[in-house]
Amino acid sequence: AHRHHANRSMMDTRRTLLERILRFQATCLTGPSSEPLDGLLHDLHTWQVQHAPVVAALTTAPGIIPAVPVDLFKRLPVGTLREGEPSVTFMTSGTTVGRRGVHRMRDTVAYDHGAQRWFNHCVPGAPSEVIALLTAPSVAPESSLSHMVASFGGQRVVWCQTSQGIDIEAFDRACRTDRPVFLATTAFALLDVLPHAGPLPGGSVVMVTGGFKGRETTLSSAELLTQVHATFAPERLVLEYGMTELSSQLWAAPDGRYRAPPWLRIGVVDPQTGEPVPQGTRGQLRFYDAANLDSSVGIETMDCGIHHPDGTLELLGRLPGSPTRGCSLTVEEAWARGSDEH
Repeated sequence: AHRHHANRSMMDTRRTLLERILRFQATCLTGPSSEPLDGLLHDLHTWQVQHAPVVAALTTAPGIIPAVPVDLFKRLPVGTLREGEPSVTFMTSGTTVGRRGVHRMRDTVAYDHGAQRWFNHCVPGAPSEVIALLTAPSVAPESSLSHMVASFGGQRVVWCQTSQGIDIEAFDRACRTDRPVFLATTAFALLDVLPHAGPLPGGSVVMVTGGFKGRETTLSSAELLTQVHATFAPERLVLEYGMTELSSQLWAAPDGRYRAPPWLRIGVVDPQTGEPVPQGTRGQLRFYDAANLDSSVGIETMDCGIHHPDGTLELLGRLPGSPTRGCSLTVEEAWARGSDEH
């Protein structure tokens, strides 16, 4: 009886926190937020300390929110869910050395609500017809990127990646339309598609996510984006940055300056000492994500960046010596599987 009461109390608190997150997401883009972000993050962290042993173990002082290194998501059950509890499970790319990182959530309500609102804010008027150079969630339910894109397009998504790689014929058929399309793709998928592609219908938008993650390629990121403009002639080209361990995304125009939603705080630290560096200085990225309800609001990445005084984030790639990771590698995995099968 005591355990049942404790679990009900835990879930009641979670429900209240979720309502606060959704209210914050709903109000902060149109005016003053419903409450200070600091207070929301603090209360989320306090709840996580009570129910997430990994977060509790990393918390060394009251009021100080630790940033859980992404590597721990590969080795430990980060979050408030117990073994066997129903969950939505997102996983990092399988190309990393060792295990895949696992991010478990009881539901994706805060994730979906925030992703849709920030997408609408950063890419207003995006076409509802979606072409995805990605694997469908029905095939890859562990892909947070596919989940996000599906939430944008609903049933109007044409998925063009299979276990064999990109289905060029399906992509060509999807592009034969007079209506504007929203093309969602990783950087690696573009390498396969660009030689076969042509201009998209007027008003189309191209979203590119994931860099080359240190893999061998003859193209730089800037050259790739130049080719995207020349080949697809989109009305807009936008860049997206997200990761399995986060529930929020950052969006950028091709100038490369990313913008985080108001419920995602950016931190930059010295990778050697973990101490914050002055704004405008290169360092290791940390994020404090109020949508990370069931895991940890604080996340330490293996990426470098500069948080500029205007609030934008300039990404500078991986920390030296970091293992390759990321959603754009899923296409390469598919190629490898296809090669093995032949």
